[in-house]
Amino acid sequence: MAAFEYRALTAAGQVKKGLMEGDSERQVRQQLREQGLTPVELKSIEQKKRAGKGQAKIGLFTPKIQISDLALATRQLFTLLDAGTPLTQALQSISQQAESKMMQRFLASLHTRVSEGYSLAHALDVAPYQVSGDFIATIRAGEESGHLDKVLSRLADAIEQQDQLHKKMKTALIYPVLMVVVAVVIVFFLMIFVVPKVVGVFDNMQQDLPPLTQGMLTISEFVQAQWGTLIVLTLAIWIGFKLLMRQAKWRFKTHQLLMRLPGVKRFLIYAATARWSRTVGVLLSSGVTVTDALKISAEVMSLDPMKQAVEEMVVKVREGKKISVSMQQAGFFPPLLLNLVQTGEGGGELDNMLLKAATHYEQEVENAANTLVSVLEPMLIIIMGGVVLTIVLAIMMPIFEMNQMVG
Repeated sequence: MAAFEYRALTAAGQVKKGLMEGDSERQVRQQLREQGLTPVELKSIEQKKRAGKGQAKIGLFTPKIQISDLALATRQLFTLLDAGTPLTQALQSISQQAESKMMQRFLASLHTRVSEGYSLAHALDVAPYQVSGDFIATIRAGEESGHLDKVLSRLADAIEQQDQLHKKMKTALIYPVLMVVVAVVIVFFLMIFVVPKVVGVFDNMQQDLPPLTQGMLTISEFVQAQWGTLIVLTLAIWIGFKLLMRQAKWRFKTHQLLMRLPGVKRFLIYAATARWSRTVGVLLSSGVTVTDALKISAEVMSLDPMKQAVEEMVVKVREGKKISVSMQQAGFFPPLLLNLVQTGEGGGELDNMLLKAATHYEQEVENAANTLVSVLEPMLIIIMGGVVLTIVLAIMMPIFEMNQMVG
């Protein structure tokens, strides 16, 4: 059974759009006619956005499911499954009540695949939208262990916590980003419109412009003449960086550099530690084995050196080493987390200790972000003030020299 987007006319001539499932386009058209609708256009979601196995995940422009939407859908799916609703019926129900068209298409594609006999993890893997690999791996572990409902419950909690953290981070960064945008706009306005007109007043005078003014005028002329080239060059650099980051070697070196930067290092490690701890805690509390939980948790590591270290931990734990020992050998886990894991292993409460650690480090990430922003704000103000002051001095210096000559 496939999902189709339709556009049809009612008896009153009004246009109606929506989603409908059927074995074929002909069957869907017949169902629309039985509802008193006249089909105008019918498109299969699979034809519109067909995703090969895993291919959609690597596309630069493949749409990505928002964390808030994924959290809501996961919570709704758990509620329906916990009430005894079959998986196919639950997916169909939440797809029909999804608010955004993207979520309707996404959930409809999942329902189509599951109705054909595929697992939910496989349906997520080949969906025409980006979903994080750790989410898919967690769902797969839940299906294989037979505890999908429990996994969904804890996964919904984890995603909601992640969504709240992202929202707090975005809120903290609004002011610095706004300052940068305003500063760039002001500088470009001064360089393109103000500097040439003011300095142009002195062109007819037998007076040499000060070096600062002459240099600023040269920059202004260059920006006016090459603004298109500058935009294209900026886009080319951005695209080139994206392509380089898709290569494992360059990505690994870049991540290593980021992990050595003062201030940024602590923020990155705490953020990765929080996600890793919550993921492993959720999996262990859902009945997933330790080695499988560690293998899945490697997917949440956004920094390649940390991901490689977690993958090495899987091998060490499989060979019989304790998790706390393999974590210590990894070399980047904070001491508090190591102590909590060691205590959890000894008392048989590893999952609870990891979830407590996740809550702690999520708070630490928020505090680190606020600290970073509090440092960036005065630095941005000083830099912006210095640039504007330089431009103002370049404009005013010829006027001061002219007044001295008149005097």
